[in-house]
Amino acid sequence: MAPRRKRAAAAKSTETAVKKAKPEESTSTPRKAAEVHSGLCELAPEHKFQLVLNEDGKPRRGAFEISIAKSKDGDKVLVWSGLSKGPPRKDKFPEPKTILDDVLKVLKK
Repeated sequence: MAPRRKRAAAAKSTETAVKKAKPEESTSTPRKAAEVHSGLCELAPEHKFQLVLNEDGKPRRGAFEISIAKSKDGDKVLVWSGLSKGPPRKDKFPEPKTILDDVLKVLKK
């Protein structure tokens, strides 16, 4: 009869694989935010956009929102929210072209 340690070791290895997968998921949101930021900078080079991640602390799970302020101390206006979007997960992140008009409207006010 095989020792039980082999079974326990197999269970631990799958448990470790699951734990390692979680940090990779959390890095996709900052990467997507950087992609949207760079896309907006390319589409509207006359404006200087600054990317600020999670200024108010840790974000809600599954939340991806874009807010615009004219100045650092100015009021923020929510331009896009992915909370009610998806699945699939790709719908939770906007394309820069789709939100550019909304961003420019907020900046003109």
